[in-house]
Amino acid sequence: MNAPRLACLFMADQRTSSTIPGLDGLRAISILIVMISHAGLQGLVPGVFGVTVFFAISGYLITRLLLDEVDRTGTIAIGSFYVRRMLRLYPPLIAYVAVMALVGYAAGEAVDPLGAASALLYFANYVNIFTPHRLDGIGGHLWSLAVEEHFYAFYPLLLLAVLAAGRRLAPALLALCAVSLAARIGVSAFWPAVSVDYTGMATECRIEGILAGALAAIVYRSPAAGLPGLLRDPRVALLALPVLALTFLIRDPWFRQTLRYSVQEITLVPIILAVVSARSGGLVQRVMNSAPLVATGKLSYSLYLWHFAGYEIALGLVPGGGWRLAMAYALGIGLAFAIAFASYRLVEQPFFALRRRFGSHVRPALEDEAGAQASGQAARSA
Repeated sequence: MNAPRLACLFMADQRTSSTIPGLDGLRAISILIVMISHAGLQGLVPGVFGVTVFFAISGYLITRLLLDEVDRTGTIAIGSFYVRRMLRLYPPLIAYVAVMALVGYAAGEAVDPLGAASALLYFANYVNIFTPHRLDGIGGHLWSLAVEEHFYAFYPLLLLAVLAAGRRLAPALLALCAVSLAARIGVSAFWPAVSVDYTGMATECRIEGILAGALAAIVYRSPAAGLPGLLRDPRVALLALPVLALTFLIRDPWFRQTLRYSVQEITLVPIILAVVSARSGGLVQRVMNSAPLVATGKLSYSLYLWHFAGYEIALGLVPGGGWRLAMAYALGIGLAFAIAFASYRLVEQPFFALRRRFGSHVRPALEDEAGAQASGQAARSA
């Protein structure tokens, strides 16, 4: 299938999709990191970093949308925001949990009710920390959805409170980042029995990644002078890459549970800014906006939900080790894309029009705002 035809398959959702250049490409890279890691390559490909990138993307996008809404209306329609989030995230999740529960029941391996409830009510991260067996048949990977949903629950309220108090948003977010780092340090020091899982999945320990993306959005909207201007310099993004690589090489347990996340998230700020601010027609934008990456990015949520299911089917069809195992995972990746495409078309897309009724859109002008100064109340509060 050629690139134009591939792109056309996803044109139906353009009004509700982000038009921020490069964002779908970043999503694609994130989900591919996760999928490759889970395909038996955890020792070589750090899947948890793919989730960290997802977190940063979410924080960046939500912050730009909310601050843009404040610029246009002077406030945030909290109810509409929550409805949009529910319509975006819940239908595919319900479909996934329902199918996995039915498959488990048919196979005589019923899913744990608490595990299913934790997935649907967004506390799977804590269940996965303390009783991971309860997520058998559903998947422990749903922990990250809980972290994101907890962020969505409080963030617009925090933003409105900051605006009402006439304060700036960035210091509040930096303070929360410090709290998140302190939580990881505390757990690592005083709760070593669960510190690896807790620092890796608990909301208070991992929300820093989403906040880093939010800070990147504030930097993007700030005047191109001082620290914001420095962070938006593409050369800083290049310098951030070796620092990011170093975080994967340091094997010290304390660092991996504490500072690793902070350093990775700091490096992601200039990298995200470099991608979304890349010159139109330049190499970075051409690659990140290429049809395969855009298509993969749009499938990323369904791919995240379903990729383990694709692997399980493939491992059943092609048992064995060695080259057969490699073939099984290759087949599993293909099956995951097929299932995700079906989920996208049959479950996600039908809700796009309904989401638009609650204001789900991104201004096309966002594509042309690279380097523009923020205006209005939101800019003064950032």
